[in-house]
Amino acid sequence: MWNRSAAAAVTPTMRPTPTRVRGPSSVAAIVALLMALAGCSPPGGPTPGLTTLPGPTGAARLTEARLRLVLIDQLGPLWYCDRDEYPVSRDERQAALVAWPEMQVEGDRFRAIATSLGVNVDREVDEADKLAIYRVWKVAIAIELDSVGDGAYRFDYLAQPVGGAAEGTRSAGVIRESGEITIEQQAPADEPLCPICLARGTLIETPAGPVPVERLGLGDPVWTLTSEGRRVAGSVVALGSTAAPVDHVIVRLVLEDGRRVTASPGHPLADGRLIGDLREGDAVAGSRVAAAVREPYASTDTFDLAASGETGAYFADGIPLGSTLVPR
Repeated sequence: MWNRSAAAAVTPTMRPTPTRVRGPSSVAAIVALLMALAGCSPPGGPTPGLTTLPGPTGAARLTEARLRLVLIDQLGPLWYCDRDEYPVSRDERQAALVAWPEMQVEGDRFRAIATSLGVNVDREVDEADKLAIYRVWKVAIAIELDSVGDGAYRFDYLAQPVGGAAEGTRSAGVIRESGEITIEQQAPADEPLCPICLARGTLIETPAGPVPVERLGLGDPVWTLTSEGRRVAGSVVALGSTAAPVDHVIVRLVLEDGRRVTASPGHPLADGRLIGDLREGDAVAGSRVAAAVREPYASTDTFDLAASGETGAYFADGIPLGSTLVPR
């Protein structure tokens, strides 16, 4: 069950720029469309405490894909990390074309969205319609559902702010295949975690030796940095992972003394400078940059962590890095 105190250990308090849906497909239009797909009534305001919301009228057994649409209808527009904005911005129209085969194989969700948009996917579909379907599809797939058996799924859902509010609404509970929702906890929440991250396999320094970033867990020991610049033992207090787009570019940073790290251009050093802004000869951690080469990223995910203490910083091959998972 989600609660604010427990979430604080795994959900950092950073405040990145929130997702924006671009072009004619506004958030309101997307929500209206998803409501139509689910066959639900317009959402009401947030209800604190244990609350049950009925499923769509006449619904029997909804697929997992359609249950995501019910959540959007009942809880409001999703506040999420748009795959076309994080970890780096990319062209949404091109992304739609790349994702088209992936969308087609999904069946139920794909056809429901297309039908509601008036797009016949049994014939050739033009780029504009592919983009329209994609804009709805990527919102729906960002919702995670964990099966708990008997046709029920647990969710942890962050809805966008309403009425000019600065905070969104985070709801946790269970949705059943009838579309009925039981909200167990609900509370105001900050913007979603959208980390700008390290490459898979990056070795993080710990008191027991280097460990690949993707193998670290909450509470694992790591070296961190105090605000005075002292290296001290700490522990992992937050972890983040983001799917990298197919055209993601990383920077392979090499120092003159042989230390190196590979990360997204927007990842910070402990002093706040971004790796993508470094140039040959720049001073870094007692050495100088020998090379900062941009190259395509061959893996599917990027990672980040935050260490306990004052800075959240950690070390990769002796290079002190800032975390994107803590406020700066």
